[in-house]
Amino acid sequence: MTKLHRSEAGTQGARRIARAQMSAAVHALGHRPLSDKDVHSARKSLKKARAMVRLLRASIGDRTYRRENALLRDIARPLSEVRDAKVLLQTLDRLSRRSRALGAPLPLGELRRMLRRERTAIQRKRLRGSRPFADQLEALREARRRASRWRVGRKGWSILGTGLARVYGQARRALCRAEAEQTAETLHEWRKQTKYLWHQLQVLEPMGAPVRCLAHTAHDIADTLGEDHDLWVLRARIAVHVSTRADRRRLLSLIDRRSSQLRAQALALAGQLYADPAPAFEAHLRPLWRAWRHGLHARAARGQVRSWSASKAGSSPRSWSDGRGR
Repeated sequence: MTKLHRSEAGTQGARRIARAQMSAAVHALGHRPLSDKDVHSARKSLKKARAMVRLLRASIGDRTYRRENALLRDIARPLSEVRDAKVLLQTLDRLSRRSRALGAPLPLGELRRMLRRERTAIQRKRLRGSRPFADQLEALREARRRASRWRVGRKGWSILGTGLARVYGQARRALCRAEAEQTAETLHEWRKQTKYLWHQLQVLEPMGAPVRCLAHTAHDIADTLGEDHDLWVLRARIAVHVSTRADRRRLLSLIDRRSSQLRAQALALAGQLYADPAPAFEAHLRPLWRAWRHGLHARAARGQVRSWSASKAGSSPRSWSDGRGR
């Protein structure tokens, strides 16, 4: 993902990145013939653009934020159908490999054929024709034009830190709800907010290795919860499309065991990222921003947040020098 540059104001850099992600989505959706890969690339770019809109919220104002966030969400919505059809097959393949590794291969042929038929039908519906996603492309181009006129000023951490803290706080509250009630909905919401946080931390990675460590942890949590969500979607299909009770029970049991493992992994990682309330999280990162903006040596920046970053990254400060600390 594109990063901020020290030579530009933080708010202007975030706007540049938002527009670049919109352009990347336009480019992906403009390919002919359109493929699953193009749609997946566009979806990722739209999520990154939405993360930047959140980062700039204090600058562009609530009205602009709500309009642009809702528009980008609505553009991405019909793309999800294509993604889900492909991911369900990939999830089924992972489940099949896991069952074979456990020495208890499962009869998945009928379910796989059904999912393939569904995917083919969705591809015909969404990807064929002379102008697939034409309305979404036009809306996205217009959003990109509006973004060039966002009044972001020449601000830095006063805006970006506020946006980061807001998303971190939302993700932390989503984590608390997911811990209290581990449902597909609460876990999915935690995953969404964590992905926004990850994308924001990505653009801030030039601030130093501690931020890269936090970004890596957020990515790991989002990926782990993503696999769990895909299993939940597949679970609903199995309940409907696997007719033999014994086979259905075996499949659901395997999914439930894997989901329990994934959720435990995500919650363990959460302790590295979400231990502090949002104001403390923002305050810990502020010195890194100032050091980076003033071109201070990375060692001096690390010294200001040494104990905090080491505990959050789960590694010693020595490992920050090459970004490997996780």
